[in-house]
Amino acid sequence: MIKSFEELINRAKAYENKRVAIVSSLSEHTIKSGIMAKKNDIAEPIFIGEKGKVEEILRKFDESPSDYIIEDSPSEEDSALKAVELAGKNEADIILKGNISTSTLMKKILAKESGLRTGNLLSDVLITEDTSKEYKKLIGMSDGGINILPTLEEKKAIIENAVKVFHKLGYDNPKVAVLSCVEYVNEKIPSTVEAKKLQEMNERGEIKDCVVEGPLALDLAVSEFAANLKGVKGKVVGNADILIVPNIEAGNILGKSFTYFTHLRVGHIIVGARIPVLIPSRAETEDDRLNSIAIAVFMENLFE
Repeated sequence: MIKSFEELINRAKAYENKRVAIVSSLSEHTIKSGIMAKKNDIAEPIFIGEKGKVEEILRKFDESPSDYIIEDSPSEEDSALKAVELAGKNEADIILKGNISTSTLMKKILAKESGLRTGNLLSDVLITEDTSKEYKKLIGMSDGGINILPTLEEKKAIIENAVKVFHKLGYDNPKVAVLSCVEYVNEKIPSTVEAKKLQEMNERGEIKDCVVEGPLALDLAVSEFAANLKGVKGKVVGNADILIVPNIEAGNILGKSFTYFTHLRVGHIIVGARIPVLIPSRAETEDDRLNSIAIAVFMENLFE
C-alpha cells in the first residue's frame, strides 16, 4: 500500500518509462514538470507547442532542446489534436494539460474519432497525503473536476473509478465516505438521500471491492476524535480512504483548500478514458504536476 508521494514517485521508477504528451507547453512550470519526470526516470515528455518558445524555456533551465521530443504546434486546438493523435497511435501513454483550457482539450479527447473513449464515465480523482493521523497515508477525493452535478448512477460510477485507482495503489478494500453536511438522511438535502442509497447499493453488492458509508460530514469521515465525541460508529468513520463529494463545486473548493490552506501535496488524474488524462489547474506547481504524472504511471490498463 503506497502511503506517500515520495514512495509513489520512487515506485514509479520501476515501471517501463511512459511517454507523456504535454499539451500547449508554453509555461515554465509545465515544462519544468516534464523535465522533472525525465530526470526522475518516470516518464519521457513530449512537448507540444510553439517550438521556439519551448526551446527557449528549456535553455532557461539549462536543458538542451535536442534531448527532448518537441512537436511544433501553432495553437491550443492544434496542440490538443496532436496529443490525441499521438495517443491514438500508441505513441503517448499519458496526456497532461499545459497552458490550454480544459474544455478545448477535453473536447478533442471525448470526440468519437479520438479512439480514447471506453464507454465508461470520465471522472477526476484527486489524491493528497492525509497527515492528520500518527501515520501517513494517501486519501482520495472525487469528483471535483469533470462531473458538475452527478446523478445517483453517475456517483456510483465515480465511486467505482476512484476504487479502481486505489486498488492500483495497493488499497485492497478502500473505505469510501459519501460526504454531505450531516451524518443522517434529511429529505431536504438531496446529497444525504443519495449517500444512503449508495451505501445500500454497496451492501447489496452493486458497488464492489470497497466499503461505502454515507452520508458523513467531513469531520466524521476523517477524524476518529470527532466520531467518538459525536458517538458515530462505522467501518469507514474516522478513517476514509476516498471522499465522494456531492458536486463539482464542493470538490473544487475542498481540493483547493488542500493546496492553499493546508499546503498539502496533491496530484490528480482523470480516469475512464483509454489512457490517463491529467488536467491540473494552470496555477499548480511543477511538483504537484509531477505527482499527477507518477499517479498516471500506475494506472496502466485501468480501462481498455
